[in-house]
Amino acid sequence: MTGVEALIESLRANGVRHVFGIPSTHTLEIYRALGKAPDIAHITTTHEQGAAFMADGYARATGRPGVCIVTTGPGVTNAATAIAEAYSDSVPVLCITAHIVSEDIGRGRGHSHELRSQESVLEGITDENRLILSPDQVGEATHDAFRRFGSRRPRPVCLAIPVDVQEAATTIPIPDASAHNPPAPDADALERVSDLLDSAATPAIIAGGGAQDAAKELLALAERLDAPVVTTLNGKGIVPSYHPLEASLVIYRSVVRFLEECDVVLAVGTELSPADFWTGPLELGGKLVQVDIDPDQIGRNHAVDQAVAGDARATLKVMLDSGVGAGSRSGASRAEYVRGVAEKEALNMGRPYLPWVRALRRAMPEESSLALDVAMVAGFGAYPFYGLPGPRTWMNPSGLGTLGYALPAAIGAKVARPERAVAALVGDGGFMFTMSELMVAVQHRLALPVVIWNDRAFGEIGRLMRERGYEPFATDLHVPDLATLATAYGASFARAYEPDDLVTAVEGALVADGPTLVEVPAWT
Repeated sequence: MTGVEALIESLRANGVRHVFGIPSTHTLEIYRALGKAPDIAHITTTHEQGAAFMADGYARATGRPGVCIVTTGPGVTNAATAIAEAYSDSVPVLCITAHIVSEDIGRGRGHSHELRSQESVLEGITDENRLILSPDQVGEATHDAFRRFGSRRPRPVCLAIPVDVQEAATTIPIPDASAHNPPAPDADALERVSDLLDSAATPAIIAGGGAQDAAKELLALAERLDAPVVTTLNGKGIVPSYHPLEASLVIYRSVVRFLEECDVVLAVGTELSPADFWTGPLELGGKLVQVDIDPDQIGRNHAVDQAVAGDARATLKVMLDSGVGAGSRSGASRAEYVRGVAEKEALNMGRPYLPWVRALRRAMPEESSLALDVAMVAGFGAYPFYGLPGPRTWMNPSGLGTLGYALPAAIGAKVARPERAVAALVGDGGFMFTMSELMVAVQHRLALPVVIWNDRAFGEIGRLMRERGYEPFATDLHVPDLATLATAYGASFARAYEPDDLVTAVEGALVADGPTLVEVPAWT
Protein backbone atom coordinates (compact mmCIF):
# COMPACT_ATOMS: atom_id res chain seq x y z
CA MET A 1 0.00 0.00 0.00
CA THR A 2 0.92 3.62 -0.34
CA GLY A 3 0.84 5.93 2.65
CA VAL A 4 -2.57 7.31 1.73
CA GLU A 5 -4.00 3.85 1.08
CA ALA A 6 -2.88 2.95 4.60
CA LEU A 7 -4.66 6.10 5.81
CA ILE A 8 -7.95 5.15 4.15
CA GLU A 9 -7.75 1.58 5.46
CA SER A 10 -7.12 2.90 8.97
CA LEU A 11 -10.08 5.28 8.77
CA ARG A 12 -12.27 2.42 7.58
CA ALA A 13 -11.03 0.16 10.40
CA ASN A 14 -12.04 2.83 12.92
CA GLY A 15 -15.58 3.12 11.59
CA VAL A 16 -15.27 6.34 9.57
CA ARG A 17 -18.03 6.61 6.98
CA HIS A 18 -18.01 10.33 6.14
CA VAL A 19 -15.26 12.90 5.62
CA PHE A 20 -15.50 16.61 4.80
CA GLY A 21 -13.00 18.54 2.74
CA ILE A 22 -11.74 20.18 -0.45
CA PRO A 23 -9.27 18.52 -2.86
CA SER A 24 -6.08 20.43 -3.59
CA THR A 25 -2.77 20.08 -5.37
CA HIS A 26 -1.18 18.65 -2.22
CA THR A 27 -3.96 16.14 -1.49
CA LEU A 28 -4.32 14.56 -4.94
CA GLU A 29 -3.10 11.16 -3.77
CA ILE A 30 -5.42 11.24 -0.76
CA TYR A 31 -8.33 11.82 -3.10
CA ARG A 32 -7.16 9.09 -5.47
CA ALA A 33 -7.41 6.66 -2.55
CA LEU A 34 -10.72 8.10 -1.37
CA GLY A 35 -12.17 7.62 -4.84
CA LYS A 36 -11.55 3.89 -4.47
CA ALA A 37 -13.35 3.75 -1.09
CA PRO A 38 -17.07 3.77 -1.88
CA ASP A 39 -17.95 3.03 1.75
CA ILE A 40 -16.50 6.39 2.86
CA ALA A 41 -18.61 9.27 1.58
CA HIS A 42 -16.81 12.55 0.88
CA ILE A 43 -18.69 15.84 1.34
CA THR A 44 -17.04 18.59 -0.69
CA THR A 45 -17.29 21.95 1.06
CA THR A 46 -16.69 25.50 -0.16
CA HIS A 47 -14.14 26.47 2.50
CA GLU A 48 -11.86 24.56 4.86
CA GLN A 49 -13.41 26.31 7.85
CA GLY A 50 -16.75 24.90 6.75
CA ALA A 51 -15.24 21.42 6.46
CA ALA A 52 -13.95 21.52 10.04
CA PHE A 53 -17.21 22.98 11.39
CA MET A 54 -19.10 20.18 9.63
CA ALA A 55 -16.82 17.61 11.21
CA ASP A 56 -17.51 19.28 14.57
CA GLY A 57 -21.30 19.15 14.07
CA TYR A 58 -21.02 15.53 12.95
CA ALA A 59 -19.12 14.65 16.12
CA ARG A 60 -21.50 16.50 18.45
CA ALA A 61 -24.52 14.83 16.86
CA THR A 62 -23.12 11.30 17.15
CA GLY A 63 -20.36 11.20 19.75
CA ARG A 64 -18.12 9.71 17.05
CA PRO A 65 -15.09 11.60 15.70
CA GLY A 66 -15.72 13.90 12.76
CA VAL A 67 -13.06 13.87 10.03
CA CYS A 68 -11.96 16.68 7.71
CA ILE A 69 -9.27 16.79 5.03
CA VAL A 70 -7.48 20.04 4.20
CA THR A 71 -4.42 21.02 2.27
CA THR A 72 -1.20 22.35 3.70
CA GLY A 73 -0.72 26.11 4.23
CA PRO A 74 -3.97 28.01 3.56
CA GLY A 75 -6.07 24.91 4.13
CA VAL A 76 -4.69 24.68 7.65
CA THR A 77 -5.05 28.39 8.40
CA ASN A 78 -8.59 28.45 6.98
CA ALA A 79 -9.60 25.51 9.16
CA ALA A 80 -7.83 26.81 12.27
CA THR A 81 -10.78 28.71 13.77
CA ALA A 82 -13.05 25.69 13.54
CA ILE A 83 -10.38 23.39 14.97
CA ALA A 84 -9.87 25.85 17.82
CA GLU A 85 -13.61 25.82 18.54
CA ALA A 86 -13.56 22.03 18.70
CA TYR A 87 -10.57 22.21 21.05
CA SER A 88 -12.33 24.72 23.32
CA ASP A 89 -15.50 22.61 23.51
CA SER A 90 -13.72 19.21 23.70
CA VAL A 91 -15.05 17.83 20.41
CA PRO A 92 -13.29 14.87 18.72
CA VAL A 93 -12.27 16.16 15.29
CA LEU A 94 -9.58 14.44 13.24
CA CYS A 95 -8.00 16.88 10.79
CA ILE A 96 -5.92 15.25 8.07
CA THR A 97 -3.70 17.68 6.25
CA ALA A 98 -1.09 17.50 3.55
CA HIS A 99 2.37 18.96 3.82
CA ILE A 100 5.09 20.00 1.40
CA VAL A 101 7.78 17.47 0.45
CA SER A 102 9.28 16.20 3.69
CA GLU A 103 12.94 17.07 3.05
CA ASP A 104 12.02 20.76 2.62
CA ILE A 105 9.84 21.19 5.71
CA GLY A 106 11.17 24.06 7.80
CA ARG A 107 13.74 25.17 5.22
CA GLY A 108 11.80 28.17 3.95
CA ARG A 109 12.46 27.53 0.28
CA GLY A 110 9.22 29.13 -0.87
CA HIS A 111 7.08 26.20 -1.94
CA SER A 112 3.47 26.84 -2.86
CA HIS A 113 1.27 26.56 0.27
CA GLU A 114 4.36 26.57 2.51
CA LEU A 115 4.04 27.97 6.02
CA ARG A 116 7.00 28.99 8.11
CA SER A 117 5.83 26.37 10.65
CA GLN A 118 2.57 24.56 10.09
CA GLU A 119 3.18 22.71 13.33
CA SER A 120 3.31 25.96 15.31
CA VAL A 121 -0.01 27.10 13.84
CA LEU A 122 -1.69 23.93 15.10
CA GLU A 123 0.19 23.49 18.37
CA GLY A 124 -2.15 25.52 20.55
CA ILE A 125 -5.44 24.23 19.10
CA THR A 126 -4.95 20.46 19.00
CA ASP A 127 -4.50 17.71 21.53
CA GLU A 128 -1.88 16.21 19.24
CA ASN A 129 -0.29 17.61 16.12
CA ARG A 130 1.68 14.86 14.39
CA LEU A 131 3.93 15.14 11.36
CA ILE A 132 4.20 11.72 9.69
CA LEU A 133 7.54 11.29 7.93
CA SER A 134 7.21 7.64 6.89
CA PRO A 135 4.34 5.68 5.31
CA ASP A 136 5.07 2.98 7.89
CA GLN A 137 3.77 5.35 10.60
CA VAL A 138 0.40 6.20 9.01
CA GLY A 139 -1.67 3.30 10.32
CA GLU A 140 -0.44 3.53 13.89
CA ALA A 141 -0.76 7.34 13.95
CA THR A 142 -4.38 7.12 12.80
CA HIS A 143 -5.21 4.42 15.32
CA ASP A 144 -3.52 6.44 18.05
CA ALA A 145 -5.77 9.39 17.25
CA PHE A 146 -8.85 7.25 17.80
CA ARG A 147 -7.34 5.84 21.00
CA ARG A 148 -7.02 9.40 22.26
CA PHE A 149 -10.61 10.20 21.39
CA GLY A 150 -11.84 7.16 23.29
CA SER A 151 -9.63 7.22 26.35
CA ARG A 152 -9.08 10.86 27.31
CA ARG A 153 -10.59 14.30 26.91
CA PRO A 154 -11.68 14.30 23.24
CA ARG A 155 -9.96 17.21 21.56
CA PRO A 156 -8.83 17.64 17.93
CA VAL A 157 -5.92 15.69 16.50
CA CYS A 158 -4.13 16.73 13.33
CA LEU A 159 -2.14 14.32 11.17
CA ALA A 160 0.09 15.97 8.55
CA ILE A 161 1.26 13.76 5.66
CA PRO A 162 3.84 15.23 3.24
CA VAL A 163 3.21 14.69 -0.46
CA ASP A 164 6.14 12.29 -0.84
CA VAL A 165 5.00 10.19 2.13
CA GLN A 166 1.52 10.00 0.64
CA GLU A 167 2.91 8.23 -2.42
CA ALA A 168 5.59 6.11 -0.76
CA ALA A 169 5.01 2.39 -0.25
CA THR A 170 4.63 0.59 3.06
CA THR A 171 4.51 -3.09 3.89
CA ILE A 172 3.47 -2.54 7.50
CA PRO A 173 0.05 -4.13 8.04
CA ILE A 174 -2.76 -1.94 9.34
CA PRO A 175 -3.24 -2.68 13.05
CA ASP A 176 -6.64 -3.88 14.15
CA ALA A 177 -8.88 -1.26 15.71
CA SER A 178 -9.60 -2.04 19.34
CA ALA A 179 -11.85 -0.68 22.05
CA HIS A 180 -10.39 2.45 23.58
CA ASN A 181 -11.58 2.50 27.15
CA PRO A 182 -10.83 5.33 29.57
CA PRO A 183 -9.12 4.45 32.86
CA ALA A 184 -11.38 3.27 35.66
CA PRO A 185 -12.17 5.79 38.40
CA ASP A 186 -10.42 5.44 41.75
CA ALA A 187 -12.47 3.22 44.07
CA ASP A 188 -11.36 4.99 47.26
CA ALA A 189 -12.31 8.37 45.84
CA LEU A 190 -15.73 7.05 44.87
CA GLU A 191 -16.26 5.70 48.37
CA ARG A 192 -15.60 9.17 49.81
CA VAL A 193 -17.99 10.68 47.26
CA SER A 194 -20.65 8.17 48.30
CA ASP A 195 -20.26 9.24 51.92
CA LEU A 196 -20.73 12.90 50.95
CA LEU A 197 -23.79 12.22 48.83
CA ASP A 198 -25.35 9.87 51.38
CA SER A 199 -25.24 12.62 53.99
CA ALA A 200 -26.39 15.43 51.67
CA ALA A 201 -29.69 17.16 52.46
CA THR A 202 -29.77 19.57 49.50
CA PRO A 203 -27.62 18.10 46.72
CA ALA A 204 -27.50 19.36 43.14
CA ILE A 205 -25.77 18.24 39.95
CA ILE A 206 -24.02 20.32 37.29
CA ALA A 207 -23.75 18.42 34.00
CA GLY A 208 -21.34 19.59 31.30
CA GLY A 209 -20.52 18.52 27.79
CA GLY A 210 -18.38 15.67 29.09
CA ALA A 211 -21.55 13.98 30.37
CA GLN A 212 -23.35 13.88 27.00
CA ASP A 213 -22.81 10.15 26.64
CA ALA A 214 -23.66 9.50 30.29
CA ALA A 215 -27.15 11.01 30.13
CA LYS A 216 -28.93 7.80 31.13
CA GLU A 217 -26.68 7.22 34.13
CA LEU A 218 -26.71 10.86 35.20
CA LEU A 219 -30.49 11.03 35.13
CA ALA A 220 -30.74 7.78 37.09
CA LEU A 221 -28.36 9.14 39.73
CA ALA A 222 -30.26 12.45 39.90
CA GLU A 223 -33.49 10.55 40.48
CA ARG A 224 -31.92 8.41 43.18
CA LEU A 225 -30.45 11.46 44.92
CA ASP A 226 -33.63 13.45 44.22
CA ALA A 227 -31.28 16.23 43.10
CA PRO A 228 -32.00 19.09 40.67
CA VAL A 229 -29.75 19.13 37.60
CA VAL A 230 -28.24 22.29 36.14
CA THR A 231 -26.51 21.97 32.76
CA THR A 232 -23.88 24.13 31.15
CA LEU A 233 -24.44 25.21 27.54
CA ASN A 234 -22.45 22.22 26.29
CA GLY A 235 -24.43 19.97 28.61
CA LYS A 236 -27.82 21.24 27.45
CA GLY A 237 -30.14 18.36 26.59
CA ILE A 238 -28.57 15.82 28.93
CA VAL A 239 -31.71 16.10 31.02
CA PRO A 240 -34.86 16.44 28.88
CA SER A 241 -36.54 19.81 29.28
CA TYR A 242 -39.76 18.20 30.52
CA HIS A 243 -38.12 16.25 33.37
CA PRO A 244 -39.12 17.44 36.87
CA LEU A 245 -35.48 17.56 38.04
CA GLU A 246 -34.35 19.75 35.13
CA ALA A 247 -33.37 23.05 36.75
CA SER A 248 -31.55 24.75 33.90
CA LEU A 249 -32.07 27.70 31.76
CA VAL A 250 -28.71 29.36 31.43
CA ILE A 251 -26.56 29.52 34.55
CA TYR A 252 -27.76 33.00 35.47
CA ARG A 253 -27.10 34.67 38.80
CA SER A 254 -30.28 33.15 40.25
CA VAL A 255 -29.05 29.65 39.35
CA VAL A 256 -25.61 30.40 40.81
CA ARG A 257 -27.23 31.52 44.08
CA PHE A 258 -29.20 28.28 44.17
CA LEU A 259 -26.03 26.21 43.70
CA GLU A 260 -24.19 28.23 46.34
CA GLU A 261 -26.85 27.29 48.90
CA CYS A 262 -26.66 23.52 48.22
CA ASP A 263 -24.73 21.44 50.73
CA VAL A 264 -23.17 19.17 48.06
CA VAL A 265 -22.74 19.91 44.35
CA LEU A 266 -21.69 17.11 42.01
CA ALA A 267 -20.08 18.52 38.84
CA VAL A 268 -19.80 15.96 36.03
CA GLY A 269 -17.89 16.55 32.81
CA THR A 270 -17.54 20.30 33.17
CA GLU A 271 -14.55 22.53 33.75
CA LEU A 272 -16.75 25.07 35.61
CA SER A 273 -15.30 27.72 33.36
CA PRO A 274 -16.03 31.46 33.18
CA ALA A 275 -17.90 30.79 29.92
CA ASP A 276 -20.30 28.54 31.85
CA PHE A 277 -21.25 31.17 34.44
CA TRP A 278 -22.53 34.37 32.95
CA THR A 279 -22.43 36.39 36.15
CA GLY A 280 -19.03 35.69 37.66
CA PRO A 281 -17.30 32.76 39.35
CA LEU A 282 -19.07 30.11 41.36
CA GLU A 283 -18.54 30.46 45.12
CA LEU A 284 -20.08 27.42 46.77
CA GLY A 285 -21.02 27.36 50.40
CA GLY A 286 -21.18 23.56 50.46
CA LYS A 287 -18.96 20.74 49.22
CA LEU A 288 -17.92 20.29 45.59
CA VAL A 289 -17.33 16.91 43.98
CA GLN A 290 -15.81 17.18 40.49
CA VAL A 291 -15.81 14.24 38.09
CA ASP A 292 -13.76 14.76 34.92
CA ILE A 293 -11.85 12.57 32.51
CA ASP A 294 -9.09 15.19 32.47
CA PRO A 295 -7.34 15.22 35.86
CA ASP A 296 -5.53 18.45 34.98
CA GLN A 297 -8.87 20.25 34.70
CA ILE A 298 -10.13 19.29 38.15
CA GLY A 299 -9.87 22.19 40.58
CA ARG A 300 -8.68 24.67 37.98
CA ASN A 301 -11.70 26.97 38.32
CA HIS A 302 -12.96 26.10 41.80
CA ALA A 303 -11.55 24.47 44.91
CA VAL A 304 -12.65 20.83 45.06
CA ASP A 305 -13.51 18.84 48.17
CA GLN A 306 -13.44 15.51 46.36
CA ALA A 307 -11.95 14.83 42.92
CA VAL A 308 -12.69 11.82 40.75
CA ALA A 309 -10.62 11.46 37.58
CA GLY A 310 -12.57 9.28 35.23
CA ASP A 311 -14.96 8.99 32.33
CA ALA A 312 -18.40 10.32 33.26
CA ARG A 313 -20.37 7.26 32.21
CA ALA A 314 -18.05 4.73 33.81
CA THR A 315 -17.89 6.74 37.04
CA LEU A 316 -21.64 7.22 37.33
CA LYS A 317 -22.26 3.52 36.65
CA VAL A 318 -20.03 2.58 39.56
CA MET A 319 -21.81 5.10 41.78
CA LEU A 320 -25.19 3.69 40.79
CA ASP A 321 -24.05 0.12 41.37
CA SER A 322 -22.90 1.09 44.86
CA GLY A 323 -26.40 2.17 45.84
CA VAL A 324 -25.26 5.69 46.70
CA GLY A 325 -27.53 8.38 48.05
CA ALA A 326 -31.08 7.02 47.83
CA GLY A 327 -33.60 9.26 49.55
CA SER A 328 -36.22 11.98 49.25
CA ARG A 329 -34.77 15.51 49.14
CA SER A 330 -37.55 17.64 47.62
CA GLY A 331 -35.70 17.64 44.31
CA ALA A 332 -38.66 18.36 42.05
CA SER A 333 -39.90 21.31 44.10
CA ARG A 334 -36.37 22.74 44.38
CA ALA A 335 -35.92 22.38 40.61
CA GLU A 336 -39.26 24.03 39.96
CA TYR A 337 -38.28 26.94 42.18
CA VAL A 338 -34.95 27.58 40.48
CA ARG A 339 -36.52 27.26 37.03
CA GLY A 340 -39.07 29.87 37.99
CA VAL A 341 -36.63 32.46 39.31
CA ALA A 342 -34.22 31.84 36.42
CA GLU A 343 -37.01 32.31 33.90
CA LYS A 344 -37.84 35.70 35.38
CA GLU A 345 -34.19 36.66 35.11
CA ALA A 346 -33.99 35.33 31.53
CA LEU A 347 -37.01 37.37 30.49
CA ASN A 348 -35.16 40.60 31.30
CA MET A 349 -33.27 40.21 28.03
CA GLY A 350 -35.12 37.37 26.36
CA ARG A 351 -38.70 38.62 26.17
CA PRO A 352 -38.46 39.87 22.53
CA TYR A 353 -37.13 36.50 21.40
CA LEU A 354 -39.38 34.20 23.43
CA PRO A 355 -42.35 33.96 21.00
CA TRP A 356 -39.97 33.24 18.12
CA VAL A 357 -38.07 30.55 20.01
CA ARG A 358 -41.33 28.93 21.08
CA ALA A 359 -42.53 29.02 17.49
CA LEU A 360 -39.35 27.33 16.26
CA ARG A 361 -39.64 24.69 18.97
CA ARG A 362 -43.30 24.10 18.04
CA ALA A 363 -42.39 23.64 14.38
CA MET A 364 -39.57 21.17 15.02
CA PRO A 365 -40.34 17.52 15.83
CA GLU A 366 -39.79 16.46 19.43
CA GLU A 367 -36.79 14.34 18.44
CA SER A 368 -34.75 16.95 16.56
CA SER A 369 -31.53 18.94 16.78
CA LEU A 370 -30.60 22.61 16.69
CA ALA A 371 -27.31 24.24 15.67
CA LEU A 372 -26.71 27.84 16.71
CA ASP A 373 -24.39 30.77 16.20
CA VAL A 374 -23.38 33.40 18.72
CA ALA A 375 -26.34 35.74 18.16
CA MET A 376 -28.76 37.61 20.39
CA VAL A 377 -31.66 35.38 19.37
CA ALA A 378 -29.57 32.42 20.50
CA GLY A 379 -28.01 33.81 23.67
CA PHE A 380 -31.11 35.54 25.03
CA GLY A 381 -33.72 33.35 23.36
CA ALA A 382 -32.73 29.79 22.52
CA TYR A 383 -30.23 29.26 25.33
CA PRO A 384 -32.80 29.64 28.10
CA PHE A 385 -36.06 28.83 26.33
CA TYR A 386 -35.49 26.18 23.64
CA GLY A 387 -36.39 22.78 25.10
CA LEU A 388 -34.46 19.68 24.12
CA PRO A 389 -35.51 16.02 24.18
CA GLY A 390 -32.18 14.53 25.21
CA PRO A 391 -28.41 14.52 24.64
CA ARG A 392 -26.58 15.28 21.39
CA THR A 393 -29.40 17.46 20.06
CA TRP A 394 -27.68 20.82 20.67
CA MET A 395 -24.69 22.25 18.79
CA ASN A 396 -23.41 25.57 20.05
CA PRO A 397 -19.94 27.19 19.90
CA SER A 398 -19.76 27.77 23.64
CA GLY A 399 -16.09 28.03 24.49
CA LEU A 400 -14.40 29.95 21.68
CA GLY A 401 -17.67 31.68 20.82
CA THR A 402 -16.97 32.02 17.11
CA LEU A 403 -19.38 33.22 14.45
CA GLY A 404 -20.13 31.16 11.36
CA TYR A 405 -20.72 27.89 13.18
CA ALA A 406 -24.45 27.20 12.82
CA LEU A 407 -24.92 26.45 9.12
CA PRO A 408 -21.94 24.09 8.55
CA ALA A 409 -22.46 22.39 11.93
CA ALA A 410 -26.11 21.75 11.04
CA ILE A 411 -24.99 20.25 7.71
CA GLY A 412 -22.54 17.98 9.52
CA ALA A 413 -25.25 16.88 11.95
CA LYS A 414 -27.73 16.20 9.14
CA VAL A 415 -25.17 14.15 7.22
CA ALA A 416 -24.50 12.18 10.39
CA ARG A 417 -28.16 11.66 11.30
CA PRO A 418 -30.23 11.99 8.10
CA GLU A 419 -33.30 10.55 9.81
CA ARG A 420 -33.36 13.36 12.40
CA ALA A 421 -34.73 16.84 11.74
CA VAL A 422 -32.03 19.51 12.13
CA ALA A 423 -32.35 23.30 12.02
CA ALA A 424 -29.85 26.15 12.17
CA LEU A 425 -30.54 29.38 14.07
CA VAL A 426 -28.19 32.19 13.15
CA GLY A 427 -27.88 35.96 13.10
CA ASP A 428 -27.37 37.83 9.85
CA GLY A 429 -23.74 38.62 10.73
CA GLY A 430 -22.85 35.04 11.60
CA PHE A 431 -24.61 33.71 8.51
CA MET A 432 -22.35 35.84 6.30
CA PHE A 433 -19.25 34.11 7.67
CA THR A 434 -20.06 30.72 6.14
CA MET A 435 -23.12 31.29 3.94
CA SER A 436 -21.35 29.69 0.97
CA GLU A 437 -21.83 26.30 2.64
CA LEU A 438 -25.50 26.61 1.69
CA MET A 439 -24.28 25.25 -1.63
CA VAL A 440 -23.35 21.98 0.11
CA ALA A 441 -26.83 21.61 1.58
CA VAL A 442 -28.33 22.26 -1.86
CA GLN A 443 -26.02 19.79 -3.59
CA HIS A 444 -26.90 17.03 -1.12
CA ARG A 445 -30.60 17.97 -0.99
CA LEU A 446 -30.65 18.34 2.77
CA ALA A 447 -34.04 19.38 4.16
CA LEU A 448 -32.56 22.00 6.44
CA PRO A 449 -34.35 25.09 7.81
CA VAL A 450 -31.83 27.94 8.24
CA VAL A 451 -33.54 30.57 10.39
CA ILE A 452 -31.81 33.95 10.02
CA TRP A 453 -32.51 36.67 12.56
CA ASN A 454 -31.89 39.70 10.36
CA ASP A 455 -31.43 42.93 12.30
CA ARG A 456 -28.95 44.27 9.73
CA ALA A 457 -26.26 44.62 12.36
CA PHE A 458 -23.89 42.92 14.74
CA GLY A 459 -26.67 43.50 17.25
CA GLU A 460 -25.07 42.20 20.43
CA ILE A 461 -21.97 44.33 19.93
CA GLY A 462 -24.19 47.36 19.39
CA ARG A 463 -26.05 46.57 22.59
CA LEU A 464 -22.80 46.33 24.54
CA MET A 465 -21.68 49.66 23.13
CA ARG A 466 -24.91 51.26 24.34
CA GLU A 467 -24.34 49.68 27.76
CA ARG A 468 -21.01 51.50 27.88
CA GLY A 469 -22.68 54.79 27.08
CA TYR A 470 -21.97 55.42 23.41
CA GLU A 471 -23.82 54.97 20.15
CA PRO A 472 -22.98 51.82 18.18
CA PHE A 473 -20.08 52.26 15.81
CA ALA A 474 -19.07 49.96 12.91
CA THR A 475 -21.86 47.47 13.69
CA ASP A 476 -24.32 48.15 10.84
CA LEU A 477 -24.43 45.58 8.04
CA HIS A 478 -25.54 45.75 4.45
CA VAL A 479 -27.31 42.40 4.29
CA PRO A 480 -27.99 41.16 0.75
CA ASP A 481 -31.53 40.36 -0.31
CA LEU A 482 -31.84 36.91 1.20
CA ALA A 483 -34.61 35.80 -1.17
CA THR A 484 -32.38 36.52 -4.16
CA LEU A 485 -29.43 34.87 -2.45
CA ALA A 486 -31.43 31.70 -1.75
CA THR A 487 -32.56 31.56 -5.38
CA ALA A 488 -28.98 31.99 -6.59
CA TYR A 489 -27.89 29.01 -4.54
CA GLY A 490 -30.88 26.90 -5.52
CA ALA A 491 -32.40 26.95 -2.04
CA SER A 492 -35.96 27.73 -1.05
CA PHE A 493 -36.90 30.91 0.80
CA ALA A 494 -39.55 32.08 3.25
CA ARG A 495 -40.01 35.22 5.29
CA ALA A 496 -41.60 35.20 8.75
CA TYR A 497 -43.18 38.46 9.92
CA GLU A 498 -44.96 36.76 12.82
CA PRO A 499 -44.14 33.71 14.96
CA ASP A 500 -46.94 31.74 13.29
CA ASP A 501 -45.28 32.45 9.94
CA LEU A 502 -42.10 30.90 11.33
CA VAL A 503 -43.98 27.73 12.29
CA THR A 504 -45.40 27.41 8.78
CA ALA A 505 -42.04 28.11 7.12
CA VAL A 506 -40.04 25.67 9.22
CA GLU A 507 -42.62 22.89 8.86
CA GLY A 508 -42.44 23.36 5.09
CA ALA A 509 -38.65 23.41 5.14
CA LEU A 510 -38.51 20.06 6.90
CA VAL A 511 -40.17 18.32 3.94
CA ALA A 512 -38.49 20.35 1.18
CA ASP A 513 -36.09 18.86 -1.34
CA GLY A 514 -33.19 20.92 -0.05
CA PRO A 515 -32.44 23.73 2.39
CA THR A 516 -34.69 26.72 3.07
CA LEU A 517 -33.58 30.15 4.21
CA VAL A 518 -36.18 31.49 6.63
CA GLU A 519 -35.69 35.19 7.26
CA VAL A 520 -37.03 36.94 10.34
CA PRO A 521 -36.79 40.65 9.42
CA ALA A 522 -36.01 41.88 12.93
CA TRP A 523 -35.39 45.47 11.84
CA THR A 524 -39.12 46.03 11.11
